[in-house]
Amino acid sequence: MIDFRYHLVSLTAVFLALAVGVVLGSGPMRDALVGDQAAQIETLEGSVDSLEGDLEQQQAEAVAGEQFAEESSARLLAGSLADVAVATVEVGEPPSDDAEAVRQRQVQAGATVAAQVSIGAAWTDPGQVAFRSSLASTVASQVVGVTEDMTPTTVLAHALAQSILPGAAPVGGDAADFAAEADERAGVLFDLLAEADLVSGSVGAPAQAVTMIAGPASEDDGAQSAAYAEIAGVLGQYADGIVAASGTSSTGDLATAIANDPQASGVVSTVSTGTDYYGQISTALALAENIGGAVGQYGPGGGQTYVPTP
Repeated sequence: MIDFRYHLVSLTAVFLALAVGVVLGSGPMRDALVGDQAAQIETLEGSVDSLEGDLEQQQAEAVAGEQFAEESSARLLAGSLADVAVATVEVGEPPSDDAEAVRQRQVQAGATVAAQVSIGAAWTDPGQVAFRSSLASTVASQVVGVTEDMTPTTVLAHALAQSILPGAAPVGGDAADFAAEADERAGVLFDLLAEADLVSGSVGAPAQAVTMIAGPASEDDGAQSAAYAEIAGVLGQYADGIVAASGTSSTGDLATAIANDPQASGVVSTVSTGTDYYGQISTALALAENIGGAVGQYGPGGGQTYVPTP
């Protein structure tokens, strides 16, 4: 049997709980608690309204900025790349819309797009080292100026350069040697690289300048970007001008890899966020400046210059 005192204790606890509820639910305690919560809710609602207002203002400013850039770009770019045949070389799979926008800004500056080439994953795949070495040995006989001390990837980069920039000679090269049968050699080399899945795309005409368009940096400690920097450095030996446009600055990105490459850093201009809306304009201007003989590194942020000076 359950002792009567047990019932008495249980009933007392129930009544105490009810009493506490009554005290908290009415009178000064209720007013204090509810009033404090109401004040907090009001404060939070005010913060939300303020943030929404800031967001609307920032969105309006962004729209106005893009409209200004769009309407002023014709004046900013006006003929800066007039009659320049540009080859675009995509690396790291940049978004197709970004790559096309970069090209269109250069067309707006007066350029023609002579070639659209993408570097395939096989070019940087660690598992394809032996294959690239074998291919380099195969194509070496078709590449002018190859020396025995060149690495396989360097040989392949020269093959790419001679396929999209036929007739151009690197610094120190004999122009007559590179000009001889240049168009025929260019077609053969591009076909070999394409059949090996190292490149894809098309070459419509000989190019004079190169725009490298990079996708997001990979998480491989910069090894992939370093391979792309090597390609850019070799292309820079042949081209009248070269610029590399990448996304937001990050560890292991292309701009950093080019800055760390002894050959590329001396010839290749870079634009961080060069594939973004405003950077597309800077990329065209940086290419024009590079053709004129100046090499620069551009990007947004404190202590940096974003727009090349005409």
